[in-house]
Parts: sequence; C-alpha cells; structure tokens
Amino acid sequence: MKEKISTEEFEMFEHEIWKEFLENATQLEIHKSVITSNFDGNKLLLNWIKDNPEVDKATILVAYWMCAPRWNKKFLNRDDCLEKQGYRIEEFDFIEEIEQKYIDGFYQGTGIIFDPKSDIENYDWTSDYLDEIVVREIPKVMFEPTEGQIEIKEYPEDFDEGLPLKPIDYAQKVYDIFEKYEVE
Repeated sequence: MKEKISTEEFEMFEHEIWKEFLENATQLEIHKSVITSNFDGNKLLLNWIKDNPEVDKATILVAYWMCAPRWNKKFLNRDDCLEKQGYRIEEFDFIEEIEQKYIDGFYQGTGIIFDPKSDIENYDWTSDYLDEIVVREIPKVMFEPTEGQIEIKEYPEDFDEGLPLKPIDYAQKVYDIFEKYEVE
C-alpha cells in the first residue's frame, strides 16, 4: 500500500525537481522546457523565467505569446481586468510584467531564434484572438523575431511536460512520485 500525501506535499516534491533542473539547465534546455510545458500547472517555471535576466529573449517571447497577450489587451489596466475577469489576474500580471521587462531590456540572452509569426510548427501566435476588441496594442517589439545562433526546427521530443528526459530524466522523477505515493 502506498503512503498517502497531500497535493501540497506532492507540489513540494515536484518543485524540488523543477528547481534542480532549472539550476543546472542551459538556455536551450530552458527554452525547450517552456515550449513543452503545460502552462496551466507550471507557475514555478513561468515565474523563474520572468524573474531571470539571463533567460534568452526567444524563451520569453515564447512564454509571452503562449499566454495569449492579445486577450489581455481588452482590459484598460489591472483594475479593469480585476473588475471584469478577476480570475485571470495572475495571467494578466505575468504578461504585463514580462512585456515591460522585455521592452526595458531586462532579458539578456540572445542565442536562440524565435519568430512569433512562425514557430517550430509554423504556427502564427500573433494571429490568436484577432477577433478580440482591444483597448491597448501589443508593442511592436513583441512581434519581432529574435536573432541567434540556435534555431529549433522541430518539437523537442526529448522533453515531457517541460522536463528533459536526458541526460537526467527529470520527467521520470516526477512520475516516480506517483509510483511511490498516493496523492490525495
């Protein structure tokens, strides 16, 4: 019989695995992590990249566009978002903060190529939510492709749910928690 743990205890174990990965990851691995992550349950990764000036600009743009910035531009400001859709305030704050930091030159990494109009699967992220009536525009710089030496041309199959499978299988470490414990 498996030992039972709470969801909070599981998240503690999972966060330790994520922290270990992020502390040792290259910029390319962090980029692949963002591309393959499920954003609904990965605030740790998103906050880590948001607050890290060494993160590659391409990685920040991927996170920015995957969070649907145009949807948030229908709000005049934070108070307007709180009033109309308070449940999305964390996403609103995240998008606004990385947008401002990007414009201010906070992010320093420049090794990876990313074009928000044509990602690794030729998807145009800039076309999301074009039907939304916006009251603020997305800054032009957020549409510009990044320059670099590394271009990812296909979906990273060596990552699962944002974690690498090799050389250390961090994804398996998370799955092992489920094998060892019953999460309530």
